[in-house]
Amino acid sequence: MSGTPHVHADEVPEGEAVALEVDGHSVVLCRVEGEICALSAICTHEDRSLAGGEVEDGVVTCPWHGARFDVRTGRVLALPALRPLETFPVRVDAEGWVHVNVP
Repeated sequence: MSGTPHVHADEVPEGEAVALEVDGHSVVLCRVEGEICALSAICTHEDRSLAGGEVEDGVVTCPWHGARFDVRTGRVLALPALRPLETFPVRVDAEGWVHVNVP
């Protein structure tokens, strides 16, 4: 797991995709029912950022063309995207800092 905290858990609100850079990877964090999930920030449809995309019921919607992905698995739930998003392990430490493990 990455040793450097990236953001504080309080900075990841329900219903929003929060973008950050982790070791050269564009990542979005999404909070679903209190759990923070991390996935690739680049939509597989047209390489556009998911930052600012709506997150509802564990699904992030691309703000550009409406592709939808499961935030826990990266699985495509709605076209136009065809390929899933990469997901990354997340750990929240005792002080509330979010650590994301990218390859």
